[in-house]
Amino acid sequence: MYRFLLAFFTLTIVTSSFGQAELMGFRDYRDIADSFYMDFEGNDRFNIEDVKGSPFFNEEFNYGYIIDTKMDNKVQTFLRYDIYNDIFEIKLEPNDKSLKTLNRTPRFEYLLNDERFVIIQTSELNEAHYSSGNGYAVKLTSADNNAILYKRYYSALRQGKKAATSYQADIPPSISQKVKYIIKFGDEFKTAEDHRKRILDAFPDHKKEIRKYIKDKKFKFRGDDKEIQNQMIQVVRYYNSLVD
Repeated sequence: MYRFLLAFFTLTIVTSSFGQAELMGFRDYRDIADSFYMDFEGNDRFNIEDVKGSPFFNEEFNYGYIIDTKMDNKVQTFLRYDIYNDIFEIKLEPNDKSLKTLNRTPRFEYLLNDERFVIIQTSELNEAHYSSGNGYAVKLTSADNNAILYKRYYSALRQGKKAATSYQADIPPSISQKVKYIIKFGDEFKTAEDHRKRILDAFPDHKKEIRKYIKDKKFKFRGDDKEIQNQMIQVVRYYNSLVD
């Protein structure tokens, strides 16, 4: 009975309470060019199956939540984040063969792998293949502070190359996942480099104090992703302690 109610609740919320932003048929990353190939300006076409790497945050679907900020509720479902196209794939049941997606709107947020993905609108997040002006980022610090830190996942697409002769092998295109940090000061967004000196360029003031804080804490912004992220969070929190 619980599974039935949960499935019914999820289906009802996702298909009707979402109003105009209801579920749509999914368009996956294989549609970048067409069903079978990727086009690169000035280069030959490559079969999509030959592309190295993955556009997905995780290949497998995981339990996550769709959060409706307008209705102040959330529903649990199966999610997979397509970083390249900056969209969330949705399955209402784990064995569903059809994939769905919601329109990109600030109303809907996603909780996946303990990270909350929200919509931000700034040219700071745009990559070469992506130019819509808004996109998903993970909110890392409280929205109540002067400065808010976000983490932006994005995929870098590297062009391949056809072999010049029969003695050479084609170099296929590849997709690699990358991370950048963005800080919001009021209505302004600034990219913050995870570097002990260049990070100072993001802050409008208190650079001297921040430089000393980084030195005293011996932050190098090296190591694994979690360590770097924690250091970025601490620096932004310290800045907020100076201005709040």
